[in-house]
Amino acid sequence: MFPTRDSNLDTDALAHEVLAHYPIGEITRCRFHARGLNDTYKVETKSGKSYFLRVYRAGWRTREQIEAELTVLQHLAHCHVSVSTPVIRTDGALLTPLDCAEGERWAVLFTAAPGEEVDFKSYTQGQAGRYGEVAAAIHGAADGVAENFKRAALDLDLLLNEPLALIEPVIAHRRADLAYLAVLAKQLRNNIENAPGLEKGFCHGDLHGHNAGYADETFTVYDFDCCGWGYRAYDLAVFPWAFAIGEHAPDRIESMARAYLTGYLRHRAVKSVDLAAIPTFVAIRQIWLTGLHVGLADRFGWGFLNDRYFDRQLRVLRNWQEHFLDRPVEDWLPRGSS
Repeated sequence: MFPTRDSNLDTDALAHEVLAHYPIGEITRCRFHARGLNDTYKVETKSGKSYFLRVYRAGWRTREQIEAELTVLQHLAHCHVSVSTPVIRTDGALLTPLDCAEGERWAVLFTAAPGEEVDFKSYTQGQAGRYGEVAAAIHGAADGVAENFKRAALDLDLLLNEPLALIEPVIAHRRADLAYLAVLAKQLRNNIENAPGLEKGFCHGDLHGHNAGYADETFTVYDFDCCGWGYRAYDLAVFPWAFAIGEHAPDRIESMARAYLTGYLRHRAVKSVDLAAIPTFVAIRQIWLTGLHVGLADRFGWGFLNDRYFDRQLRVLRNWQEHFLDRPVEDWLPRGSS
């Protein structure tokens, strides 16, 4: 058999050999929904309920790491946090192993979040505040999660150093940009290393305003695949970053960030040192994303990683630096409540 990196699984086989093990009734349709860090299939049943089957790509997460994610989701649901949850099989298991051409993969069925994602262009301050409230609920409920959480730590190695190591050889021909990134990365690293007492804990890792269905003025959060133990200020930075990478006007980025964090602060205190670190973590997030794209090039193709792509990613970074990175955080974020 010729070596395979990513296989597309047959939906009929998934319905008969995987979904048949779940107590969800008659399946009317199973179809490929999206390819991202993993593969997602939308499952529809005769009862009118929908579910999403995630098939983790080979080598991406270990069984132990996936089980840690699912355990946290069950804990959050037990604490009445609005999240999508894993569905238990009829034999009591949560995971289904799959023997695929590229190696062992794991499948998990999740409940569907009510509603739809809110488009970034139509986000209101009220919705941003409610998204902040559910982020606070996740952090608050997860405060009991042990520090030895079985996932890669969301530290400066994973968020900054490793992405840079992926990016640098790909833009070796752009010497001015390489020099810019080296200077900026040193500043970002120093900002975090010299910030005493930054809060660490369980983080969703991808709270960018999507990854949540919105219905009846409530967000239900899903896709915890990027979760880990790390800086809470990083988790808070991902929401304003989403508007920055969307190249929204600075005043809209500011208003969305303020509304989001005001909503968060209504339910959970944030220290001033953590608020002050958010602009730095937005820039770090942008570097992380660029490195992630380079690391996924063999999955999605190298064609899009051209100079136009890096022009845009670096423009977002420079714009953030110009408008927010070196600006006193008190100017545009709500003050901490502790």
